[in-house]
Amino acid sequence: MSRSYRVLALALVGVLVLVGLAKVAGGDSDAAPVADPAASGASETVASEAMTPVESVTDEVDGDVTTTSTTAPPVTGPCTVTAAIQTGATGAEVQCLESQLVAAGLMAAADATFDAATDQAVRAFQTAKSLEVDGIAGRQTAQAMGIWAGPLGPQPATDADCPSTGHGAIVDRANQRGALCENGAITYQFPLTSAWSQPDPGVYPVYAKDLNASSNFGGHYSTMTHFVAFTRGKYKGARIAFHSVPKLSNGDWVMPLDGVGTEQYHGESSGCIRVLPDDAVKIWDWLSSGDEVHVIS
Repeated sequence: MSRSYRVLALALVGVLVLVGLAKVAGGDSDAAPVADPAASGASETVASEAMTPVESVTDEVDGDVTTTSTTAPPVTGPCTVTAAIQTGATGAEVQCLESQLVAAGLMAAADATFDAATDQAVRAFQTAKSLEVDGIAGRQTAQAMGIWAGPLGPQPATDADCPSTGHGAIVDRANQRGALCENGAITYQFPLTSAWSQPDPGVYPVYAKDLNASSNFGGHYSTMTHFVAFTRGKYKGARIAFHSVPKLSNGDWVMPLDGVGTEQYHGESSGCIRVLPDDAVKIWDWLSSGDEVHVIS
């Protein structure tokens, strides 16, 4: 090889070496970009209940769907029910309920006693109408039958709404209220701010507790405390929990504390149950893993 070709070859080798060094120093431009954890939802950093090793998780904000109030269906049945009835009840309103169940082919006869057969028929009706299946003939069930003549507004929680566990909680989205229960009786009530469309009515077990959490929801960083998770969102599967009203990095609350429990701020949450800071502590101290939360509306 002539001297000029050797010089050219050495020069090319030098260029290749310099390019390789530049890639090592500046990164490979062909590599896939690193995903921003805040780009797909809310990023939470949490500490376990016992404050032993810090666990980092990312929760995606579940979203929400705004609902509009609708006029209650008119009474179309030959008789009426004015209050929720369940197993053990007797009388004319039970007779009315059972007559509708007989007409629907779900019972053989009406005897004015709400027994196991009535409970089974009510559950079958609720299943067919995609209602909460609890065996209680309340406003929604009776409205679906065309026999409800009781109050049209949301009814407040009662002891009958308490979960079966010794310690439990109630979430009443319609009234923006919650309650703590002990052995089937309400012991404490509190205001809350929830989403419009979730969580759906049902009974859910507490499955996680994180004392501190943070979020990038809405494009701003916020922190919250006493995160007690009991279900997941129906849109994206994000965790849904009780927690304190979030606080922005500048120290401001994301919503006024006196707005918690008001209809003005109903729907401000995307799924979780926001509560006042002191109530968040009470809920955290009251509920343990496996305790039930009963969402009644």
